Amino acid sequence: MTCRQWVSGTCLLCRRSDQLVIFIGPVEVGGLSAPAFACGDCCEWCRWVVRSYHQQWDARPAM
Repeated sequence: MTCRQWVSGTCLLCRRSDQLVIFIGPVEVGGLSAPAFACGDCCEWCRWVVRSYHQQWDARPAM
């Protein structure tokens, strides 16, 4: 596994420029794709969203 590096750029999520950002994956729209980068604050927000989703998923009633 390679270590991803923080680079200076624009965050796709908050659109602030001249931020340290990290590659978070490709974004695909209408069959086209482009690299996506996010700043530290937005990466933390994404982690919170994912954790919350899985907590809700794990808490659902058994069928």
